[in-house]
Amino acid sequence: MKAGRLVVANHRGVMVPRTLGLWLAGAALVSSAAVAAFGDTSVSRAGWGALAATMLVFAAGLIDDLVPDGPRGIREHVGALASGHVSTGIVKVLVIVASSVVAVALQPGRSGWIRLAGVVLIAACANVWNGLDVRPGRAIKFALLAMLGLVSVDLLSLPTLPGVAAASVLALWPDLRERAMLGDGGANLLGFTIGLGLYLVLGDAWVVVAAAIAVAINAVAETATLSWVIDAVPPLRWFDALGRLPA
Repeated sequence: MKAGRLVVANHRGVMVPRTLGLWLAGAALVSSAAVAAFGDTSVSRAGWGALAATMLVFAAGLIDDLVPDGPRGIREHVGALASGHVSTGIVKVLVIVASSVVAVALQPGRSGWIRLAGVVLIAACANVWNGLDVRPGRAIKFALLAMLGLVSVDLLSLPTLPGVAAASVLALWPDLRERAMLGDGGANLLGFTIGLGLYLVLGDAWVVVAAAIAVAINAVAETATLSWVIDAVPPLRWFDALGRLPA
C-alpha cells in the first residue's frame, strides 16, 4: 500500500491528505488512558471494549482509504459481493457491525431487542458520518452538534469520548481550510463514537427511534444523497457552509 493514497482530490479538485482520522484515533487512546489514570474509579470492561471496538472501526476505515478506488455506497458494495468480489468496503461494514455487537454486548442493563436496536444505531451512525465526509468540515460540525447531547455519558463506559470531542474541535479548522480531511477511518470512528454515546444516554424507546432515524438517513444517502438534502434545507445549508472557503 502506498502512503500517497492518503492524499486525494476533494470536491473542488484540491489535493488533501486524509489524515485527521489519525488525530481522532490517537486522541481516543490518550483519552482512555487519562480516564483510567485520573478517574475516581477504574474504567469498566465495557469502556475498554468500547476503545477496542473504536480502534477496529478506525483500522477498517483506514484500510479502505488506502486501497485503490472501488465500489462506493452500500448498494454498490452489495452488488460487488453478489458478483463474487469482496471489497474492502464490505469488510469494513462487517467490522463495524461486529464492533457494534461487541460494544453493545459489554454494556449492561438492556433487553435483547434494545441491544439489537443499539447495534443498528451504532453501525448506522458510523455509515452516516462516512457519508457526511464529502465536504470540508461537514462531518465534524454535525458531530460536534450531536456531541452536545452526550454530556451525560458515563466516561468509564465510553472513555474515548473526551478525546474524540477535543480532537474534533482541533481538526475542524484544517478540515474547513482544506488542509486535511477525515477519510473513512476518521469519519467512521466519529460516527461510531456518537452512535455508542447515544445508546448510552437514551432511554429504551428513544434508542429505537434514533436507530430508525439513522437507518432512514442511510436510505436517503443511497438515493437522493445527503448533499442534496442539506442544500435543499436552508438552515442545514447555512450550517453546512459556515466557515468553509468560498467556492
